[in-house]
Amino acid sequence: MRRQANNDDELLPMPDEGGVYELTAPPALIAHFPRHSSLPATDETAREARHLWVIRPDDVPIALETCAWGKDLESGCIKHSNLTGGAAAHSAGEIWFIGDDRIAINAGSGRYGAQSSTEFKMITDSLRRSGYFVASMGFDVDNISIPNTVFVGDPEWEAPI
Repeated sequence: MRRQANNDDELLPMPDEGGVYELTAPPALIAHFPRHSSLPATDETAREARHLWVIRPDDVPIALETCAWGKDLESGCIKHSNLTGGAAAHSAGEIWFIGDDRIAINAGSGRYGAQSSTEFKMITDSLRRSGYFVASMGFDVDNISIPNTVFVGDPEWEAPI
């Protein structure tokens, strides 16, 4: 799914000083990453620590969706396209840091979301190879082209490989 921007603010590139960081291998010790002590159970609890991630050709930028820089945008928060300046990207979604080496992740991006569960599995396996325990929200079992944006049932943690 590659939708058009709803407004011009969605295409503004987020500056480094605005709160964008590169996703690195664990431990994710960056103090500014809000964490949950448990997995987000509702959209409201998810929002407070939800980061957006994007796979670009040379890096994987992440930023808190509700960061201060995004509050002045028309939508009131950043979009995946703010991490790319509207340029192409491989895939994108949402990520929560549960601990220094534990992440919950989905492919929920209207512009850059993974196109299949197979594509998303390659991404989560890459994160596991980087040293993370990963809880993936997966894809809808009834419509395999739609990524889940919440956990369906208890999350399954996959260990680093």
